[in-house]
Amino acid sequence: MVRALRSHRRSQRFESSNAHQIFFENLVKFDPDPPEAEKDLNKKGKLDLKQQINILVKLQALDSQIYELNAERKKIPEELNLLKQKYKEKEEGVKQTEQEVKNKQLEIKKMEGDLKSKEEVIKKHQRQLYQIKTNKEYTSLEAEIKNLKADVSSLEDKVIGCLDEVEQMSKTFLQHKENLNKEEQKLKQEEELANRRCQEIEQQIKDLNKKKEPFVSAIESLFLSQYERILVKKEGEAMSAVKNGACGECRFMLTPQVIEEIKMGKELIFCSSCSRILYMKQ
Repeated sequence: MVRALRSHRRSQRFESSNAHQIFFENLVKFDPDPPEAEKDLNKKGKLDLKQQINILVKLQALDSQIYELNAERKKIPEELNLLKQKYKEKEEGVKQTEQEVKNKQLEIKKMEGDLKSKEEVIKKHQRQLYQIKTNKEYTSLEAEIKNLKADVSSLEDKVIGCLDEVEQMSKTFLQHKENLNKEEQKLKQEEELANRRCQEIEQQIKDLNKKKEPFVSAIESLFLSQYERILVKKEGEAMSAVKNGACGECRFMLTPQVIEEIKMGKELIFCSSCSRILYMKQ
């Protein structure tokens, strides 16, 4: 009876040990979304270095997405400001065309005033012709009338030319104004899309940070601080898988000894070139 009891207890300890080992072997394969995963990962004291490195790789995947989203979010206002700048330039061009039309209209108005003045002078001189008594005065006044009529004719040609210019400029202005209105509507739509995308990115980052929590909890503070320092320095890429005997990120060739140390998993091994944490793909 005693022997049977001892055998039963040894069997229980063996099964418990196997179950514990299977949990850690499968740890890196699970999705951190389920609440149970967070509870399991919080047992950081029970993970060996290889298991923690595997979790760091998973954490890296989430952090890479966060860095990409942050980079996208940073570009959105820059691209939007560029669109606003282009719109402002077009708006200034439309205002300039409008002002040119107004200036040309003022020029026409001035010439029309000059025309009216000259025509009144011509009428006055023509009345004076009937009051002149000498041929010399008559000839002189007649010549002056002739010159005034030539000026009037020249001014009329200029007025007609300016009216044609104003007509063409007005058409151009109206076309540019219509295009500008379309650009304004397009800019508003782009602003709405940009604001919506920023909100989406913020939510995605929030969700990813939530997914990170069980992974972060599972990593020892020293390893985590080293990882986060490199993550910031390398803009979202702290981990590097060994590929063909070299660092997968910077392609620096590794010595056989370094590769063996990585396989052994006794301590974190850093690339001597880019300083990233090296690991072997499973």
